[in-house]
Amino acid sequence: MTRLIMRRGPQPGKIFDLDGEIVTVGSGMKNGIVIQDNDVSREHCRLIRVMADYELHDLNSVRGTFVSGQRLKAGWLLKPGNVIELGDNVTLEYERAPAKVELTKINTQSAPKHVNKPSAKSHPYLVATAGMKIGEVFALEKETVRIGRDQNNEIIIANSAISRLHLILRWKDNGYEVEDQGSTNGTALNGAVLQPKEPQSIHSNDVINVAATIELRFTWQPDDVKNETEADKRSIPSTKEFLQRETADNKSVTQPNSKRQTSKLGTGLQSGALLDHVFITYARPEWQSIIVPMMALMQDAGLKVWVDQYLIQGGDDWMIAVEQALSECKVLVVVVSPEALESRYTRLAYRYFFNREKPIVPVLYAPVDDMPLELKKHSVITYNSADRKKTFDELITEVKRLKG
Repeated sequence: MTRLIMRRGPQPGKIFDLDGEIVTVGSGMKNGIVIQDNDVSREHCRLIRVMADYELHDLNSVRGTFVSGQRLKAGWLLKPGNVIELGDNVTLEYERAPAKVELTKINTQSAPKHVNKPSAKSHPYLVATAGMKIGEVFALEKETVRIGRDQNNEIIIANSAISRLHLILRWKDNGYEVEDQGSTNGTALNGAVLQPKEPQSIHSNDVINVAATIELRFTWQPDDVKNETEADKRSIPSTKEFLQRETADNKSVTQPNSKRQTSKLGTGLQSGALLDHVFITYARPEWQSIIVPMMALMQDAGLKVWVDQYLIQGGDDWMIAVEQALSECKVLVVVVSPEALESRYTRLAYRYFFNREKPIVPVLYAPVDDMPLELKKHSVITYNSADRKKTFDELITEVKRLKG
């Protein structure tokens, strides 16, 4: 949990816990945090939750809102230790409460030096971490390793979601590259969906997601992965505990040069990689029924799409990737259903876009009792199960219009 501590002002030492999606600060009694001081406007500033932290916005206050001595002209993603000044009289320090859970970290492993090509004596592995027998190990002893459900592949995965030839690993320049082969349900590397026939280099501890069902860890030390997998299964922190844990450094949405260390896998995303993308938010159980075909048609239409399907919700890597997607993606598509609207992550996404007046396209997938205000203000596309291509064509047209 994050909080503000008053260092200077009418109540020095007072702690204000931050636990809402939006927290307003001002002298008026309707604010979430009320500070009675002549320098504080009735509605002085607003904090908007972004993952584990808050983004601070000035509300045209008379005396101004400052962070580390700089007057706010736009949103500022707060980091632990930031000093907030309201006018000249009030100083608040932003901090994160001590974490209750410490996550086990694993060492980053490197490929042995002078490995010209894999062999029976020296080779990396893929270790199953989800979607099949946990801890199952596949030795990568050949320069080309094909993965799919067909019996001719080097690694056979008997699952209907996997294409006959789903992906290929190829050895190149002392390491493997992964390449999707135009599979039906796609391949992702550290959460980033791979474009067919566009190889990407892989490194130790990278995660390959085959469709939405299989997760494989690339490693030179398979025992470490198996041990870690079992430890994770014995003690999985709750989402709340994930959000409470300490972070050594914090990546800022509004200050793109600042960095935060990822946990185990990395996000696979470079700064600026999502600037022309469409962010889709949805209920994860609806992935196969609507998101997979929606993404396929959008990509066929030349649109770049980003989803968080292949990252663990609540983890460091997920937080960093979603922060980047919220900041960089140009349009948000919200697949609306009762399950989606119950998700705080879906609410966070559409409120973030709404508060910044960024384009939102709601797609009503299943009837809901009450459409949120933030979505009512936009033209809603209703999903037609009898002719879903018509629905997706309408969506593509609207997204292209909003992208300009």
